[in-house]
Amino acid sequence: SGNVNIYIDSNGIAHIYANNLHDLFLAEGYYEANQRLFEIELFGLLAMGNLSSWVGAKALSSDIAMHLIGIPQNAIMSAQYLKHNYPTIYSYLEAFSQGVNDYINTLNYRDLPLEFKLLNVRPYYWSPEYSLAFGEYMGWSLTSGFNDELKSALLYTYFNYPEINEIN
Repeated sequence: SGNVNIYIDSNGIAHIYANNLHDLFLAEGYYEANQRLFEIELFGLLAMGNLSSWVGAKALSSDIAMHLIGIPQNAIMSAQYLKHNYPTIYSYLEAFSQGVNDYINTLNYRDLPLEFKLLNVRPYYWSPEYSLAFGEYMGWSLTSGFNDELKSALLYTYFNYPEINEIN
């Protein structure tokens, strides 16, 4: 609704200036999607227990694990709780999601990050539930220390070793 300025300092850190919090979170979603769309979408699917929609049955055990842990269910319940009891906070989650989705809407196939093309998938639209699930997943994974191993296992499961080393 107003002007937003994203300043990237000499260390590559983004500083977002906006006249209101709605615009700030919308710009944050857009900028984050611009910089890390594949990563946020991968972890969104992982946390919501839907990674198999991208990589097939190879990820089914991961999807089941997320549902057994309860991360997708907690994200959905948390979103409803925030929406009814803290509508302002929920509106910021919606603004962030809209920013991600606005960025996705600017992309055509040529502009898609390479990872989407390799998997032959399109980005999905972000929602507050994905943000909440991602946050819960990150908190959970920090306590178990398996994040890097999981990413590597997913890549090596879908592609073969020489292809991954060629990408790196």
